[in-house]
Amino acid sequence: MRGLLIGLAVLAGLASLIRYFPLSWAGTALPSGVGTYSGTIWNGQVSNVPLLGAVSVNGSLGGVQIQTPPGEVTFSGAVTPNGVTDLVLSMPIARLPMSDTRLEGLAGRMSLQIDEAVIKDGACVSATGRASSDVLAANRGRFQWAGPELSGPVDCIDGRLRVQLSGEDAGQAVAATITTGLDGIYRSEISVTTIDAAAGNVLTLFGFNPADAGRYTLSEQGRWR
Repeated sequence: MRGLLIGLAVLAGLASLIRYFPLSWAGTALPSGVGTYSGTIWNGQVSNVPLLGAVSVNGSLGGVQIQTPPGEVTFSGAVTPNGVTDLVLSMPIARLPMSDTRLEGLAGRMSLQIDEAVIKDGACVSATGRASSDVLAANRGRFQWAGPELSGPVDCIDGRLRVQLSGEDAGQAVAATITTGLDGIYRSEISVTTIDAAAGNVLTLFGFNPADAGRYTLSEQGRWR
């Protein structure tokens, strides 16, 4: 997704200069592996985009509208020279762009909605939005344990995008904070408190460490690309 956002941000800047600049010409200036370009920045398409497939591009003097067709993974929003607005991403957890075998075969989805994000010099200056996931609730049949659905705000901290998720149900509480940036590095801090004995078996398989009073914690850093 990093390459796509950078690429389309470049196209947004060019849109204010050249009305009929062929989209394929921009390919040499954009990060490799983003996709195949056709049409113009006013009405074009980027195909073979990793994870997303085909993305339509419709430019204006204020920015570039992007949208994928309906499918398993959907992505839409506007890219401007200052960042993004009305960005919506919805996808299965198992399709997250991470080399993590723990995600294989997991049911559930995640959704990210960013109303507005200001990006300057590759750093997240400000952002407002919401995120949610039902991954803990959707895998009861696989693990004989289920946690609550999670949701929470999206903002920026120290130049990085931050997602704070939380949820509660009978006897269980989950809090998760994930930060990431355009460098592809993420850091997660997750805490699960539960009275369900079966939860311990599942959580330790995913790298959680027992703490106290039915609480399990996970702290890790990695790359999503």
